[in-house]
Amino acid sequence: MQLDAQRAPSPIGALLVTALAVGVVGLGTAARPAGSADRDLAAAVTADGFALLEGATNDRHVVTVDRDGHGAKRFGVAVIASHARMVGTSSGVAMAWQNQDKVELAKVVGDGELGEVSRWGKRVVQLCDGVASNDRRWGVAWQEMDGTLWMVHGPTRRRMEAAEVTSVSTTGPAVWCALRSAGASIAFVWRDKQKRGFINYCSERGCDGEIVRLPVSQQHALEGIACNDTACLVALRDERGAARLGWMTSRGKVVWSKPLTDATPESRFSLAAAGSRAFVVGYVGREGATVTRAIESGSLVRAWADPYARGTPEVAWATDRLFVAHRHAGGEVAPEVVPLPE
Repeated sequence: MQLDAQRAPSPIGALLVTALAVGVVGLGTAARPAGSADRDLAAAVTADGFALLEGATNDRHVVTVDRDGHGAKRFGVAVIASHARMVGTSSGVAMAWQNQDKVELAKVVGDGELGEVSRWGKRVVQLCDGVASNDRRWGVAWQEMDGTLWMVHGPTRRRMEAAEVTSVSTTGPAVWCALRSAGASIAFVWRDKQKRGFINYCSERGCDGEIVRLPVSQQHALEGIACNDTACLVALRDERGAARLGWMTSRGKVVWSKPLTDATPESRFSLAAAGSRAFVVGYVGREGATVTRAIESGSLVRAWADPYARGTPEVAWATDRLFVAHRHAGGEVAPEVVPLPE
């Protein structure tokens, strides 16, 4: 992880449950980073707890629990698109998916039932990796054929007024994009054809006037990223394939970078902010599935572990609770909530 905090001016804004546009010149179709494919499990924060999405194209289910992990409810999801996203909104769990050249969004209202479908975009190329999901805001993003990035977003637990839409052009072509929570903001992340990474933060009132260059070497593979109001944690693989974690400020200054020694070449990573001063990262290492808590000093402490779990544990955090979505050795899904104070 190397320091290279280049910035470019960018006037942009946001819009509640409409869209925010980020202009990107020369959109490409290169392969996504290793950690960016649609996963078997996904986790999200809801208005009163957490939710997980499991399954694939023709067999998806949502499981919801309260903030203590109780009251589990399971719903079939009537979405057969190959790429789908789940978020928790102020009115319930919602699904977003790509249908030809549109992004469609609908609330899950019952077992196998969706509410009214809204449609977004003009000529959608693909959904961006991941979602924004915390106890403040949610968001889903996509790429348009004309090279712009858009997101639809709103409050997780409260109502808010709509803002205005503006756009920004980056300094180079984008071949991959992602959306992440960033405390009270939402972060757009993208990489260009030269494998340079960029990030832009969007508040309720609009987006930051600067695009920040991610301080990640072009020889390193970006495996995952999570952000809060002041910092981001990055998971990557170096030129030898070794896994590393790096802590950077929201303006691209590297605080620390260190190897994740128990990760394997097959490890994939799920990251989330755990309050304003910590992050959690889930992965399967040499001793099984684990979730590690990282803080600004560089301390890494195990917060959860299961030596028999299958696949990468997906993580979310809200109000001093860590949510872990994982599969037991027998394959059954296990939503688990453990106390994890900020």
